[in-house]
Amino acid sequence: MTRALRIAALALLPLAAAGCRDYKPAPPPEQPIAFYHNVHAGPVDKGGNAIPCMYCHYTADRSVDAGIPSVQLCVGCHVPGSSAPTALRGQAQLAFPKVKAVDGRQDSAWYKEGLKLVNYWKNGEGIPWVRIHKVPEHAKFPHYTHVNVGLECQTCHGPVEEIEEMYQFSSLRMGWCIDCHRGNMEISAKEEAAVQARSTFIRRFRALSQAGGDVRGQQATYPNQRASTDCMVCHY
Repeated sequence: MTRALRIAALALLPLAAAGCRDYKPAPPPEQPIAFYHNVHAGPVDKGGNAIPCMYCHYTADRSVDAGIPSVQLCVGCHVPGSSAPTALRGQAQLAFPKVKAVDGRQDSAWYKEGLKLVNYWKNGEGIPWVRIHKVPEHAKFPHYTHVNVGLECQTCHGPVEEIEEMYQFSSLRMGWCIDCHRGNMEISAKEEAAVQARSTFIRRFRALSQAGGDVRGQQATYPNQRASTDCMVCHY
C-alpha cells in the first residue's frame, strides 16, 4: 500500500510542479467567426461600440455561467428586425458591417465574417464557439457571486475592451483564486469598497469582532482577507 502511494505521489509531482510555474497565456483559438471584443466593447473614440459586457453575457449576475449570447441576440444588432415574429429567417440580410461595393461585390473582410453569422441564423444553427475559460470539474466558480459582490469582468478576464481575439488572460489556478480571497491580489478601489460592504465573509467576521469574538488569529495571518478559503467554498 505504501509503495502504491509513493508511486502515485511521484506521478503527480510533475503536475504539482507545473502549477507553480509562471502563467503564460496560450494563443487565442481559431473561432468560427472572427469576433473582436475591442470592436464590440471598446470605447467609441477608439473605434469600438461601447457595448456593456452584461448586454451579451446577460446571465453573469444571476447564474453560475456568464452565458454565451444566442445567435438571435447577435442578429438583433447585425440584422435589425430579423428576429421579429413576422420576419422570414431565409430572407435575412446583413445590415452591419457593410462597405461601399467594389465591382459589385462587398469585399470587406468584416462583411464576410458577418455573412457567416447570417448563414448560421438562416440555417437555424448555433455558432460553435470554441470555449476558452474553464475551471476543472472538481472546482466551482459561480459568476453571480463574484459579479454581485462588485468585481469587474476585467479583474479575471483582462482588459476585454482592448483585446481583439479573446484568450485566457488569467491562470484560473487554485493559488490565483486563493490570493484574491486572502486579499493578496490587487483590485481597484471601487471593487475593494464594494467587496468590503458586500462580502459575506467580511460581514460575518466584522459581526464576530463586534460581538467580542476572538479574531486575533485571522488578523495576524490574513488581515486583508476578502472571502473564505474553506475547501467547501469551491469544491462542493
